[in-house]
Amino acid sequence: MESTVYRRGSDGKVIGTPEANPVFDQPVEPVFSVTTFRAGEIGQTGALPKYVADKPQAPRTMSKPKMPVITLPKFSFGKSKSRYPKPVRYIRNIVLAYLVFYMILGVHAASSLDKLPASANVAMADTAGTNWLLVGSDSREGLTKEERKELSTGKDEGTQRTDTIMLIHIDDSGKSTLVSLPRDSYVTIPAHTALDGSSIEDRKNKINTAYGKGGVPLLVETVERNTGLHIDHYMEVGFKGIRDITNAVGGVNMCIPADVTDKNSGLNLLAGCQELDGKDALAYVRMRYADPKGDLGRVERQQQYLSSVMKKVATAPVLLNPISMWQLVNAGRESVNVGDSDSIMDIGRLARAMRGLSNGSGTLTTVPVSDADATTAAGSSVIWDEAAARELFISLGAN
Repeated sequence: MESTVYRRGSDGKVIGTPEANPVFDQPVEPVFSVTTFRAGEIGQTGALPKYVADKPQAPRTMSKPKMPVITLPKFSFGKSKSRYPKPVRYIRNIVLAYLVFYMILGVHAASSLDKLPASANVAMADTAGTNWLLVGSDSREGLTKEERKELSTGKDEGTQRTDTIMLIHIDDSGKSTLVSLPRDSYVTIPAHTALDGSSIEDRKNKINTAYGKGGVPLLVETVERNTGLHIDHYMEVGFKGIRDITNAVGGVNMCIPADVTDKNSGLNLLAGCQELDGKDALAYVRMRYADPKGDLGRVERQQQYLSSVMKKVATAPVLLNPISMWQLVNAGRESVNVGDSDSIMDIGRLARAMRGLSNGSGTLTTVPVSDADATTAAGSSVIWDEAAARELFISLGAN
């Protein structure tokens, strides 16, 4: 028998015996343990881990169903970012502003055009290209008594005449030709019913009397009859229009070949290139008696003026100036008449053709003349060179 020596400590426990140093054959369960689960194992039936099973379980409650997740678009109320740099955006906005302005300007012009019946009394077959009849009348309409005195236009005698008659032909390629018809041209005035109701047979007279005897339709028919060209469109400008259009573009540059003084038109200019305002420009295109070439000299000055105006209109200071453009349109609508079938688009095409004339890509000419101061039943008249005139009009597509 094996003997064992032992003793008790002060606390009464046995020292040096298995009681003092107990040996555990089974491992002690830890109070906490870490358990790893694979996806899908949680929620499956079966025994829970021990540390879970040993804990008191709270009463189970039904979980609320989850609502679907909705992602709302984000709205930003700050400055939006653009893919264009600021200088490009500024230019874009300026261009858009001009486009809107010109659209409004076009509507304003189109809605305020004064229109006149402008078809010939006897219809003529159509001819090649497009033909405009551009007329400058001696109408004082819109001018006050004081303005007539200032512009030296004289009194309104009631019977209106055409001081300027120009035929503008635009061919199918867009090239334009301007042919001036002198106001004193001695031509055939077709048979017609006069404004007083009387019947008038064909007779020779100055071309500018046609307007006063039968209005626009008789003037158009007279031009068609003597040129063989069908007139598609008509435009008429009075004294006030020339003055106001010139002022709207800030004056026109004209080169005066010699000092000139004309009591009838009130013109008093020194030689040299200079800018004329509306008053002097009107006097310059009207002046005839102080010109040694008479009516033919006036035709040349009218062409010079028209070219100068179109050059000025086509410049950036006018085209890009909303105030100038608005004044220009207002000047036109107050003193410019067009045919009853003419539209703002037609006028735009005419302006393009006239710009071509001003930059030298078109042709400026006068109907060939055989006698610039012939004595006729109508007084001093201009006689056309029939053969040369016919050749010119055929080149423009005359029948």
